[in-house]
Amino acid sequence: MRLSLAAISVCSLLAACAAETGPKTAPAPAPDAGAQAVEADRLEADVRFLADDLLEGREAGTRGYDLAALYVAERYRALGLEPAGDDGTYFQSVPMRSFASAMENGGTLTLTGAGAPTSLEAGADYIAGRGAGAAKGMVEAPVVFVGYGFVSEKHNRDDYAGLDVEGKIVAYFYGAPKFLNTEERAHFNTVRSQTASQRGAIGVITLMTPSLAKVISYDQIREITAHQTYMSWLEPSGDPFTLSPNLEGNAFLSPSGAEKLFAKAPVKWAELEAAAEEEQGDVTGFPLDVTARIAYEYKTEDAVSPNVIGVLPGTDPALKDEYIVLTGHLDHEGIKPTPEEDDDEIYNGAMDNATGIASMLEVARLLKADPPKRPVMFVALTAEEKGLVGSDYLARNPVVGKDMIAANVNLDMPIMTYDFTDIVAFGAERSTLGPVVEAAVERAGLKLTPDAQPDEGFFTRSDQYSFVKQGVPSLFLRPNFANGGEAAQREFREKHYHQPSDEAGLIDYRMLARFSQVNYEIARGIADMSERPRWNKGDFFGETFKGAMAE
Repeated sequence: MRLSLAAISVCSLLAACAAETGPKTAPAPAPDAGAQAVEADRLEADVRFLADDLLEGREAGTRGYDLAALYVAERYRALGLEPAGDDGTYFQSVPMRSFASAMENGGTLTLTGAGAPTSLEAGADYIAGRGAGAAKGMVEAPVVFVGYGFVSEKHNRDDYAGLDVEGKIVAYFYGAPKFLNTEERAHFNTVRSQTASQRGAIGVITLMTPSLAKVISYDQIREITAHQTYMSWLEPSGDPFTLSPNLEGNAFLSPSGAEKLFAKAPVKWAELEAAAEEEQGDVTGFPLDVTARIAYEYKTEDAVSPNVIGVLPGTDPALKDEYIVLTGHLDHEGIKPTPEEDDDEIYNGAMDNATGIASMLEVARLLKADPPKRPVMFVALTAEEKGLVGSDYLARNPVVGKDMIAANVNLDMPIMTYDFTDIVAFGAERSTLGPVVEAAVERAGLKLTPDAQPDEGFFTRSDQYSFVKQGVPSLFLRPNFANGGEAAQREFREKHYHQPSDEAGLIDYRMLARFSQVNYEIARGIADMSERPRWNKGDFFGETFKGAMAE
């Protein structure tokens, strides 16, 4: 699972078995009559191998990840899945380039001009970094403030109206206006830099809002980005893939840095902050009498890391071209050295996301025993932790025709530490997957409940979003907050999320069996649908990405 919504967007801007502690294994709950039986021992065996120190945290592009990929491929082979990768193998090779900063705080930001502050301190006032894909570079241009940089024909809004940003560096607020649905707000936040590039900007400066500061502090953002390695998949030309080709540099300002930037502006910074917090967030932009210079240098390394793909053919020849794609990311954070010799430096990623992979493998076993009508593709994805890299590559370079991917169900870090009784299926209500999912959850003896954390925008934060952007009806499955779930999920996130302590002993494998049972019911229900899945009429994501099956 990637970092919090705030941390994700900020970072993307700046380019032997586990200890025997925790819940003991218990028998899987009895399935409904007619359903296949989940085996908790199989799930535990998969998780314990994938989260073992031998695999060194499974960071994409490393030996540890390659061992994990080989393990999953051989599990596919044992299950009888057909290989669907390159050259008759289970591996779709993803060429990638990693970027690790060679400069303290990522780079430098210098401001000049009549409206420029007298001083700007690296780290305390800003973090600076790369643009579209260069390892080393510099960009210098006048700065234009564009509010949120929000553009929507549907909402008759263009924050760039009347502003010339061609060849300029734009400064904009993090996020999007509050009147938007939370998932739509998260979407618009992810495309801000793309919009800036389309308008001709050559750099961006991101400004914190008070709302963002309540979720994550600037100091936390700085700490995260200081140790972040970024990855991009490579085009056949060898260039990193990007949707923002014009952008040559970026910076992120602290509240103190923003105050300095706007100290001599025609509108006071406090007034701009207040306007951004209003429901409409309609903040009028203006040119700043400031020129910004952003310089950066990164150490790069090229690698090839595979998505692992196996296929179970369907039983209905008429539906052979409608693939249901089940996904989960296989990678995690790898090894992060610490100053103390005795500290655990391996980020094993048992919950995140060995649980998802183990559940997907168990669903493959159950479906193989009684294949559904449509073919089902099982994919263990690489480099999710680096920015949904493996899923984006697969969605844009599918191993079958793009119009042959009918739906995606994604699993990412289901928190299996409590006796959960309800499920949330992010995105299911947006398409004809919804009723099928609801019926499947009921068959599994659980309840389908709404998103308990709508402000987090989970639908756009994991690998399903890569398929959504290609017009594919998709959903993301995880347990919800009933029966102590809120406290249990909070505890995991505060103590173990993206920490070395995310180990196999934390997991209640009886709960993982329960989760896998509902995952199986959903996968079977979708694969046996009488009609191909479609976006609901008028749905935002169906319309935005022009889904082939949007009504």
